[in-house]
Amino acid sequence: MSVDRHLLALRQSVAALRRHADVSPRRLLLDASLRRSVERGLQLCARSIAELTHHVGPAAHRNPAAYPSSIEFLVAANVLPPDLGERLRPFTAAGEALERGASRLGRREMARVLAEHLDDFDELASHVERWLARQ
Repeated sequence: MSVDRHLLALRQSVAALRRHADVSPRRLLLDASLRRSVERGLQLCARSIAELTHHVGPAAHRNPAAYPSSIEFLVAANVLPPDLGERLRPFTAAGEALERGASRLGRREMARVLAEHLDDFDELASHVERWLARQ
């Protein structure tokens, strides 16, 4: 099932990013390879969240395109609790643009997301898994 593939991709991206959770903006500035790796990992997280949203939409009888972001949709569909949606809100706009390849994250933003949101991404995956199990 393709939804399992997207959940696995999200979990694997988060696991890979955990190796860099304490990276500083300065180190990201000085190490272009590390910066590309972190940005690619965050892009995969954002893409996986968007793909999960597209799978949840039909099961929730909602159109994800009617919402400003995947996170907003998942909260509205009662897949994610509102407090998790609030915690992820700072990543939402950047993540959506990153997922489409329309934007790049600055090194300070990358370091902040690594420091603050990796557990949130894992929690998001757990909520989606539980929601799907109830369907």
